[in-house]
Amino acid sequence: MTDHISEQEILKLLKILDQDSRLEDGRERVSSLIGINLDDEAMDGYIKVEHGKIMVGNPSNGGKIPTIKAKPPVKLFVDGQEISKEIKVSSESVIEWNIEEKPLFELAVSEDKLEASLIIHRSKRYAWSLSDQTPSVNALITSEEDTSIILETVNLQDILTAIENMNIKMNLDVAVIQSEILQLSFQPVIIAKGKAPVQGQDAQLDLFFSENIENIFAEVRGFIDYKNHLNIPSVKSGDVIAKKTPPIEGQAGYDVFGNVLFPDPVKDIRIAGKNNVEITPDSIVIALKEGRPRITGNQIKYFDINTAFIVSGNVDLQTGIIVFSGDVIVYGDVMDNMIIESLGNIYVSGSVFNSTLTATGSIAVKGNVIGSNLYSGYFGMLYNRLYNNSKQLMDIFQKMTESVKLLMSVISKKNIQLRYGQALLLIGESKYQQVWDIVRELLNVIASLQSHSKNKDDLQKLKNYLELFLQPIKIVEVLTAPRMEDFMRVLKEAFMRVALSQESQVQININQAQNSTLKSNGDILIRGEGIIQCDLYSTGNIIFFLDNSVCRGSKLEAGDTISAMYVGGITGVGTSLKATKKVMVKKMFEGRVIIDRYSTDIFEPVEEMTFDRNSIRQLV
Repeated sequence: MTDHISEQEILKLLKILDQDSRLEDGRERVSSLIGINLDDEAMDGYIKVEHGKIMVGNPSNGGKIPTIKAKPPVKLFVDGQEISKEIKVSSESVIEWNIEEKPLFELAVSEDKLEASLIIHRSKRYAWSLSDQTPSVNALITSEEDTSIILETVNLQDILTAIENMNIKMNLDVAVIQSEILQLSFQPVIIAKGKAPVQGQDAQLDLFFSENIENIFAEVRGFIDYKNHLNIPSVKSGDVIAKKTPPIEGQAGYDVFGNVLFPDPVKDIRIAGKNNVEITPDSIVIALKEGRPRITGNQIKYFDINTAFIVSGNVDLQTGIIVFSGDVIVYGDVMDNMIIESLGNIYVSGSVFNSTLTATGSIAVKGNVIGSNLYSGYFGMLYNRLYNNSKQLMDIFQKMTESVKLLMSVISKKNIQLRYGQALLLIGESKYQQVWDIVRELLNVIASLQSHSKNKDDLQKLKNYLELFLQPIKIVEVLTAPRMEDFMRVLKEAFMRVALSQESQVQININQAQNSTLKSNGDILIRGEGIIQCDLYSTGNIIFFLDNSVCRGSKLEAGDTISAMYVGGITGVGTSLKATKKVMVKKMFEGRVIIDRYSTDIFEPVEEMTFDRNSIRQLV
């Protein structure tokens, strides 16, 4: 026999092998035909598909191991494990298959549960069978539909049953479902709808006056016009200063399952008027006198008309310390070692020297601030002596009364008589000797406040209690447990009067400052030459307005943003700028910039820089 065999002869031999039911007989016939012993030749394994069955033949003499994978929608499982890529198999492998196809239809509910939709993928589902394949060492298993065998047909009842099982019941549109069955669009169609809740409207409060200080002291031909201080917000009796629009309640809705959907609760604004305003039944706020309108309080918004205490010249030893339950307007300077305490705003057309100004509202100084402390808003309340001393006395009295109760309880068990006032005096002298200094200081504050107050009787009861407390004999004779409780109640009213005077929109406005401390529960605005060796703290922004304004040897901290011009310089004292959001500088010679928890030191001049969290992190 020839040493070579043609391709046609090889194909003929393979056909003999395929047709022979016994592989060994086939191999013998081929061997006899070609004169070769096939037992010595490498034979690849194979996979063939016939009548829906997958059969595997093992390789011999080092032949290739057969591999298998499937083409969707066929899913293959080899030895109980689903396969997603081509793998090797043997005749010992347990190979199973099924068909993965979409259901005839699907129901979906929107995320807000206000709509249910139906999509029909096909009208009928047919049987599937595996496509026959001749033996191959690398098999790709495919399938085909048998349209002669219908397994399932989409119908209205099946869809309605599925809808019922999902508990979808609101505004079900059966006509849309039937129409989609008859004429398939293969797109989602809305078959049920809920009703979204109608959101209400929060109450609104419209103010017809400005809460901020703007151009407080006007200049006419280079001179301050002392007569014209009407840039301070002012109203006349009968003016409408605010109007509240009541909240509008929303309407409940429902989802496609029938569950009630409630609207968000609306927020109301509670308003109240003090003696100088009237609130009509339809929530209109009307001024009953001339003055500066203001609003205080958090949970309850209190309206009032502030009167003004006007000092036509300087605040000095002649005027004395000023404590006033309204605005204080000074048309001169505040001289050394003076105090102005206002339950409103403070306006100074001159300068402030080595003094302390506290205001529960805003503070504005037209001139210089030198060696002074300015506290506005929340800080004006904290540093107010009426508030501070009343609060201190309250805390001390609370501890003293608890000690008195304990002492009286022990003594009563020994059948010893001791008067309440005597026990209180003994405890005060032994443990709380500072209480008498606080009482004297508070009396001085009340005396100053009453001398400038139109309502001189407001604090008379507190004054009587304080004077009583300075007389030990009367403490023993007169003070009882109920009277002590009343004393503490009057004290609480005193510091609450200050607390409720804190205004929400406050500022500190100055031109320039040196060696001073400024704290504001709002913005700090520097409109003039700048600051040197100062400490500034603002819960809002710190803004320098003039292009050549300086900030040297100072420490600034803002709850929002700092915008400065020329920072650092020849003072030799480092400058620190700390803000929660960002710091902007026109030119910074040296110093430290802190944004939130990140900081960087500036050793060489930088210009037109904006520092925020990202830029600081890059510099660190």
